[in-house]
Formats: sequence, structure tokens, C-alpha cells
Amino acid sequence: MEKSPKNYDVLIIGAGPAGANAAISYKNLNPNLTVALVDKAIFPRDKSCGDAIGPGVISALKRFNNEHILDGEPQVVSTTLYGPDNIGIQNYIPEVKNKEDSIVYVIPRVDLDNRILDLAKDCGVDVYEGYSFVDFTSNLDKSLNVQIKNENENLEFLTKILVGADGANSRIRKKLNYKSNSDWHKAIAIRAYIDSPNYLEIFNERTLMFEINVSADKGYAWAFPSKGNLLNIGIGVPVSIFKKDKLDINVLLDNFVSELESRGVIVENIRKQKSYLLPFASSRPKRNKDLNIALIGDASSMINPMSGEGIFYGMEAGYLLAKNTHEIIHSSKLSDGIHLYEKEFSKRFRKHYLSCALARLILQSPFMTKRLLRVASNDQDTIDFVVELLFDEAYLTLKEVFKIAYKFIIPTKLLVLSSKN
Repeated sequence: MEKSPKNYDVLIIGAGPAGANAAISYKNLNPNLTVALVDKAIFPRDKSCGDAIGPGVISALKRFNNEHILDGEPQVVSTTLYGPDNIGIQNYIPEVKNKEDSIVYVIPRVDLDNRILDLAKDCGVDVYEGYSFVDFTSNLDKSLNVQIKNENENLEFLTKILVGADGANSRIRKKLNYKSNSDWHKAIAIRAYIDSPNYLEIFNERTLMFEINVSADKGYAWAFPSKGNLLNIGIGVPVSIFKKDKLDINVLLDNFVSELESRGVIVENIRKQKSYLLPFASSRPKRNKDLNIALIGDASSMINPMSGEGIFYGMEAGYLLAKNTHEIIHSSKLSDGIHLYEKEFSKRFRKHYLSCALARLILQSPFMTKRLLRVASNDQDTIDFVVELLFDEAYLTLKEVFKIAYKFIIPTKLLVLSSKN
């Protein structure tokens, strides 16, 4: 006798921060829902990333009183930006407008993701680790049969809604025949871990170091301090430029290590080098409204085009999806709820993403990078705005455009005088 599929109200493929937070949100908003998470990995598992989490992630955790998973982690207090000709500025992280906390942590994803997944388990979410998504079929009532497998067995589930949180190479997105981002709308990056006994001494504090248009033309590199002497370092460039210039990602990383050493940073025990793709939010897929399937996180191209950050946007997408659908999972209006989620996410972040995409274009020019850093070094409002693009939901208004354009045009000496006044 053929075994009938197990029923879940919500089935989420991908148990990273986006998927796990979606599960947490569903269970907190409607504890009666049956929710399952599926991931091909067995946690804890490594994930290539810069590991920095800012006010947005903290706010997402606080929503359901889960910020305790950050206890004991050292706080980052500033950012340091370098550009061509060794132009650099260091700035304390400003009070962001839309969040309660102006704090950044650097937590390896092998730890952070496992902590968030444990929160989901504590909520009563069923978790299938070590299982890969295979396929889905849609039924007349719009429910979905979903197949997963591991080395030993094949499983089938019946669900009201299928959520794709399975990353930049999402198999669900491929099954939906949504186009992947073009080379212009994605980047390739490489991450590594190092030990540095003097990084905090060199920079006088725990600072996020960004380097623009130095080790990689039209790209940026980073060095983020975690606990003790541990640093997450990496470098990324747009895929279009990577292919056009026939670059080698490992050579770019070597270039950045040399730059760090030239600044006096001791680099020891380089390890866990791993490259990955970042699909920018400057090009996002449109949903097939005939299916009760939603994409969140990297699977839906939610990565900040300027910073490469995606954890916050994915976690917030998971919450917004649950917010708009948790009461209508068993209703014929479920598809409308998914549409409302897409609409709310787009309305909230569209201008922010557009502003970050514009900033990315500006920063691809060495001349413009140098000018921006010179302006920012003499104008607190400008550097604060740049940092808010990185860590908050800031966006360019017409007033901001004119203000920044004016500062770019006037001589630096005049800018210095006006800033003093």
C-alpha cells in the first residue's frame, strides 16, 4: 500500500536565516499551523558570507524576543572605508532612523544560522536536515505535493504553501522557470577566515573595514573582526566585470591580503576560502500567481547591490510573508496574501535598493570613489548616509541628490569651511 504524504500547512525549503525566520514568524503569529523546514545540509554548517549583521537583523530577532542568541558577542563600533590613493575615513556607526539599535556583530554563519534554526525547533517546527528538494506538483485546489530525498529515502509532503528560501542557486526558482539574474545584476565573491593578533591595535577599535576600487577594480573588499583574533575577509566584483576582464577570484583575494599586510595587519592561518554568487535586488523575479509558492532571501534576489548584505532582507521577507498569509493558509485567498507580501516588501525596499544600485554604479568609478570619500571625510551627513545605505533602509530623495551633487561640485576647501560652520 502506497504511503500517503504527510501534511503541512507551510513547507519551507532552505533553513538559513530567511527560511528559519519565516518558520519562526508563522509559529509565533499562528501557533496552530504545522510548519516544516527542509535543508540539504546538516546543521551546524558553514556558509560563505561576510558574517556581519546590523540593526536590521537585531530588530528582526527582537520582534519575537530572540535577541538573546547574540549574548556574549563583541560589538563592532565603527566602519573604516578606504579608496584609491589610500584615501580613508573612519566613522562611528550612526543612529539609524528605522531601528532601535545601532549595533553590528560579526558572527560566523556556522554559528549564527544554527542558533536561528534552534529557535525554529523550539517553536515546534519540524526540521528535515540532510534532505534535498526534488520537485513539486500543483493540485486543483492549489495545494502542492512536494518531494524531497536524502541518500536513504524519498519523502513526499502535501502543503498549502511552498516557500523557497534555498539560496542564490535556488532549485525551486529553477523549477518555476524564473530567469536567473544577468551577469550585470550579480556579483562573485570569495570569503576566507584569518587570525590577526594586531587588527584591533592597527585600527584602535573593533571596526568594519571596507576597501573600494583598490584590490579589485570596480569591486570591494572587506575585513570584519569577530571574536578574539578571528577575522572574516573577502573580496567581490560584478560578474560582468569578472568575465570581461578574465579575473581570478583567488588572485583578487591574494591582492587584498597583500593590501592588509601593507597596512601593518598581521595575517595568519588563511583558511576556509570559498567563492559564492550574490544575486542583486536590482533585478528580482516576478511571481507566477497561479501557484501558492513564494520566494524569499537570496532565492528571490534580495541582496543589497551596494553592500552585498542579504541576511536582514531575507529575514524580513520571511516575516512579511507570514504576516500576510498566516490567517488565510486554509483560504482560497492565500494567493492574494502572497501577492500582498510581494507588494509590501517591494514598497518598503524598492527605493532603498534603487539608491544602493545607484551608489554601486558611482563607486565603480575610481574618480567618483575618491571624490565621495573626500566629501565624506569633511561632511558628517554624507558619511552617515553612506553607512545608513549599508546598514539601514535609507534611500535617496531628490533633496539628498541635490545636496550630495552640490558637495561633489564645490571645492574641498569650501566644503571644509562650510562643515566647520
